[in-house]
Amino acid sequence: MAQLTLPLRIIAQPKPSYRERYTCEIDRRRNLSQRFIRAETNPDNLDYPTIEIPKQWDSHKLYIRVTLVTVCSEQVPVTYIHPYPIDTSELNVIKDVERNALYFPTSEEELKSGRKSFRIMRRKLAQYELRNYGKLCPLDTDEKDISCATNLHNARRIIDTYQLGKSQLLFSIAELVSDDLSFDIYHKTSVYSIIMTANTLTHINNDESFVRCVPTKGHWNGGDDILMIIPKLDKRKACQIYFECPSSNKKDLIHFEFVDMKTIAFTTPPCPIQANGNQSIEIPIVVHQNDNEIARVNFLYQSYNQCSNCDIDAMLFDYFESSNSDEQSSSLDLCFNDADISLYAHDLLYCDLLI
Repeated sequence: MAQLTLPLRIIAQPKPSYRERYTCEIDRRRNLSQRFIRAETNPDNLDYPTIEIPKQWDSHKLYIRVTLVTVCSEQVPVTYIHPYPIDTSELNVIKDVERNALYFPTSEEELKSGRKSFRIMRRKLAQYELRNYGKLCPLDTDEKDISCATNLHNARRIIDTYQLGKSQLLFSIAELVSDDLSFDIYHKTSVYSIIMTANTLTHINNDESFVRCVPTKGHWNGGDDILMIIPKLDKRKACQIYFECPSSNKKDLIHFEFVDMKTIAFTTPPCPIQANGNQSIEIPIVVHQNDNEIARVNFLYQSYNQCSNCDIDAMLFDYFESSNSDEQSSSLDLCFNDADISLYAHDLLYCDLLI
């Protein structure tokens, strides 16, 4: 067995800096491009994190377990299973949701080449999800944490205590031992990736009237998911939102949901003006509370021939998915401090809220 316990070796590390993504950015049900963890620049030009498998392994039951884990610190000197879930679109992968682990089968070709790449998505939990997650579990045990986070209903406290903006991928060789999908994990083969850290760049407008809407463009037929940040919003008061048609006084109210105390989410209706060829038009989005206008931003409707899938500026998903992207935040990533709004907790849109 000794010859079979040589450790794995990472030949393409994940990028050390990344942009946290919510469900809507990696939601296959919405036919969005997948948001895989990309590899750092490497001599072999590999696009995704890749390991080297020792030649001694040639079992047809061989799997590579990948787990997302927290990073040890002085405050928390223990490695925990990271609560932000990882997933993949690859076939025949066995998923252990409770342990946040993915078991990737190895093919004959991969064993022959001695390397395997991984296309993995990592999703940031919304605030309510993190509050409902419960106690974190130390790696490779079934015991729950009982000492570190004193307030499990405070999402910011959990993030700060466990430094959830940091994470590592843990690769281990595993062998399928039965038909009930149980595995032998060879811990001596385990290897940790470099530490991956969420971007913490801030660009905050301290004007309390500052309103942000993302995206700012969409299809003429509607159906685009919108996130709107309104510092003056008061969740306790009745609120109305509508698209203001410049050619009439018609104001169709829009159904919306509160994401947090200062954020609403909704879906755009069809443009109130009929498209005439390859056309674009700005329509104001207006928010009222207590008969007072508290927010107004312009939304650009684009006709079918000018659809956002063909416009890199109109469809940021394609921009962020670019294989040349370094996963850095763009000027449209949102970042706020405590004076602006509370910790953002949404899985409805693609904007990054770096806390």
